[in-house]
Amino acid sequence: MVTKSFVILSNKAPSQTKPQVAGQEMATGRYEFRVWPHDVPDAAALLQQSWPLVGAERRTDVYLLTERSPLTLVKLRAGNLLEVKSRGHDLGPLQHWTDHAYPLFPLSRSNLRALAKELGVTRLQDDAGLSPAHLLAQLGDTAPSILPMTVSKSRLLFRKDSSRAEICRVSFAGWSRLTLAVEDPDPDSALATLDDLCLWRMPNRSYGDVLCGPRLAAVREPLNSHPVT
Repeated sequence: MVTKSFVILSNKAPSQTKPQVAGQEMATGRYEFRVWPHDVPDAAALLQQSWPLVGAERRTDVYLLTERSPLTLVKLRAGNLLEVKSRGHDLGPLQHWTDHAYPLFPLSRSNLRALAKELGVTRLQDDAGLSPAHLLAQLGDTAPSILPMTVSKSRLLFRKDSSRAEICRVSFAGWSRLTLAVEDPDPDSALATLDDLCLWRMPNRSYGDVLCGPRLAAVREPLNSHPVT
C-alpha cells in the first residue's frame, strides 16, 4: 500500500564521486522530466508500489539564482559543495542537463573565475573562495541581483533499469510543494517511463524554471502543503 506520509529513511545523502577541479570535472549528462503537481498524482502510487526503492535523503541546498538559472543553475549542495547544472538541447518534452561539482572549499582562483562566468558576474574576489559563508557575503555586497534561495528537500529515490525517479517534498520561501522527476541517460527509456507513469501530460519544469518565477519572488500561486499519500 501507499504510505500516508513522506517517510525519510536516512538523513545522509547518497555517496558521490570525489569532485574534480573546475575545467577538469567529470560532467555527466542525462535527460530529465520534472513536474510540480497541485495534487498527488497516480504516478506517486505507481512508484511506491512497483519501483525498487534505492534510497532516501533529507538535505537543504542553497541555490544562487540569476536570470541565467533556467539554463545554468548554480547551487551549494547541502550548503557547502558547489554544483552547476547546464541545460543543453531539449529532445521533445525532455530537458537535457549536464552537471559537475567544484572541489571543496577553499576554491582556487581558477575555480572562482569559472564560477564568476557561470553566475554572470565580472569577477569574484579571492576571499569569496574561502568558504560558502564568504562567497554568500561577497555576492550580497557586490552582486545583489544574485538571490540565494534556501531549498529544503525530503525525497524518496527509485530506480528501474536505466531510469531513476524521485518523489520529493520541496520547501522554499515559506512554501511547500510536491515534485516528481524522472532522469535517464537514454531518451527512449525516459520517454517510455513517462508513458508508464502518465507524467507527460504535465509541463516539464526544472528547479531553475520554478525558483526563478517572475523576478524570483511574486506571482506564485498558492502551493500545496499536504503530505504525500
